[in-house]
Formats: sequence, structure tokens, C-alpha cells
Amino acid sequence: MKGHRAAVAATALSGLLWGSSFVVVKLGLRTIDPYWFVFLRFATASGIALGYVAAIGRLSGFRAALRHPLVIWLGVTNAVGFVMQFQGQTLTTASKAALFVNSNSILVAIASFFVFRERLTRLKTAAIVLGMIGVVMVTTGGRFRLMPGAELTGDALIFGAAIVWTVFVLLNKRIVAEHIADVRVLTAAMVTVTALTALPLAAVFGRDGLPQFSMNLWVVAYTALFCTVLPFLLWTWGLKRISATGSCVILLVEIVFALALATAVLGERLSVGAMLGAVLIVAAVALTSVEGGDETVTGPDVVPEYTVEEEKEVS
Repeated sequence: MKGHRAAVAATALSGLLWGSSFVVVKLGLRTIDPYWFVFLRFATASGIALGYVAAIGRLSGFRAALRHPLVIWLGVTNAVGFVMQFQGQTLTTASKAALFVNSNSILVAIASFFVFRERLTRLKTAAIVLGMIGVVMVTTGGRFRLMPGAELTGDALIFGAAIVWTVFVLLNKRIVAEHIADVRVLTAAMVTVTALTALPLAAVFGRDGLPQFSMNLWVVAYTALFCTVLPFLLWTWGLKRISATGSCVILLVEIVFALALATAVLGERLSVGAMLGAVLIVAAVALTSVEGGDETVTGPDVVPEYTVEEEKEVS
């Protein structure tokens, strides 16, 4: 029982840390170019993850993972998704970013029907309908008409990021099917490929070159350690002790905390219609989480944990 409570606490803490990322990113984007921000975050995270992998003696597995095509594509899609999210957050709110990014599970349910021929149950269909209505209400503020402008462009970019991360999750499913194990090695490789992909994007599209060291870069260190490496380790530790369904439901705290923090720190306010849309999105995510409870939750920064026999090195 004590171990179960600790696992619940670790999972909830990982959700809180992931939820804080939207506000911290919004703060960082006031002074850091979004392209360089993505690169610096994942370059720092890859350094931390690589140091951990070296400490546990898995460097050979890390080198092998870097050569695996699916791991490479995981990193590429992750980089593109984060570039779109960060660019979008320069134009729209942290609250909307949290909602649109977490609507990814609804998109995965739709994509899995077409790609993996997974059955669309009534519950999952209801979740999809509720989620899509929620996305429209958050985007339009409940007025059900689009108002052209920078914020709409930002919303579109972040929803596009959610679509890219749908591809990320589908690739994860392929990795599970191949029974590639050792989540620590895979994650270190994935964040490294993310950084390597983000670097040329920043060099070409970023402004003013690599940011010089300053106190403003605390957001890079925070998002690398507290929004990438640490919550992932907490989440995977908890997942070994509680069910995937329980983990998914607990992680709903990410959305709630992100909205509360955006209100407290940034002074953001959702309209009544958008707030209702937020409730529909949270309900839809909860329904898809319960419906797909036999599967491991996946998403940005996360390569799934495996329940196969002893961990094997990537071959």
C-alpha cells in the first residue's frame, strides 16, 4: 500500500511538472527565440539523459538506438512538434497550448482506427466528438466562428503540433510491436535526436543566432530537467507500480495545473465558452484514457515503458 501511494504521488508530481512547462515556456519566449529554445532545451536534456545512461553502463545500447530508424523518426517528429508548439505559444496563450497539446490522445484514437484498425467503441466515439467540440469552443471562445488574427494562427500551430505528436505516438506503437526495450536508453537517444534535428532548424529559421548566457536561460534548465528528464523518470517509476489506466487518469492533473498556473502567473482568463470547451476536452481525454487503459500513455518527451521479459539492448 505504501508503495502504491508513493507511485501515485510520483505520477501526480510528473503531471504537475509537465503542466508547469506551458507557463515556463511562455515566460521564456519573451526573451528567447522559439527555435533556439527548443534546441537548447533538448540539448540540455540529452546531456542529462546521456550522463544517466553512462552512469548505468548502457552507452552501447544508446549508440545502437541512435541507429534505429524508428528512434530517429521519434526524435524528428518530437522536434517538429515542439518547434510548432513554441512558435504557436508566441502568438497564443499557455492555457490554450495545454489544452490543444493534451487533445493529442483524442487524435490518436482517430488515427489508430485507420492505421491499426482498432475498434471505435461507443465510449471512444463519444470522447472524440466531445473533444472535437471542445477544441472548437476553446478556439472560438464559444462563438463558433473563427476570428482571423495572430492568436488563431498560434492555435493552429499548436493544434498542428498535436497532430505531429499523433504520428509520434503511432511510431511508439510500432516500437512496442518490435519489443524494443530499455526505456532509459531509448529516451536518451530520442531526446538527442530531437536536439540534433532542432539545431539546423534554429540555424536557418532562428533569430540572432545562439542566445548568449544570461539569467533568462533559467527556463532552458528548468524545462530540460523538470519538464523532460525528471518527470519522465518519476512517471516511469510510478507506472511499474500502478496501472496504465490509473496513470492516465492521474496525469489529467497536468491540464488542470497548467490552466491554474497560467491564471495565477500570467493572468490568463478563458471566456465562459472556452472554459466549457476546456471541460469537454478534459472529459474526452479522461474517457479515452479509461477506454485505452491497457496501453501505456505516451506523448511528447515520453517513450513508452515495456512489460516484456528482461530489458534487452536495442539490436
